[in-house]
Amino acid sequence: MHKRILIVDDNLLNRKLATAMLSRSGWETADAENGTQALKMLEGNHGFLAVLLDISMPGINGDEVCRLLRADENTAGLPVVAYTAHAMDEDRERILAAGFDAIVIKPTSLETLLGCLQQALDARGVV
Repeated sequence: MHKRILIVDDNLLNRKLATAMLSRSGWETADAENGTQALKMLEGNHGFLAVLLDISMPGINGDEVCRLLRADENTAGLPVVAYTAHAMDEDRERILAAGFDAIVIKPTSLETLLGCLQQALDARGVV
């Protein structure tokens, strides 16, 4: 199966780090620097298997992007992993309530990132 993921983060260094880790693990990556760009790239899905989505971004934040993805029949079943520095319990509850499948706390390791991504794929029944 072709493993393609969209990495969404307003911080270029965070996008590059996630891209480097996932590329080494056989993922084809694309990236977006904000929620608006991500939503445009995901219209009709275009073969993305999952999304790694930052929470705190200018404009449309990650919570809202996730809610919009869940409301669209073309992307409702797409695994979405929160990629965030927000680690408090109330943050985690809010993030999961927005429709995310898993949460990766920045900074992260390759093992943690891949484990959370697999959790999200499993939650959505994606092999």
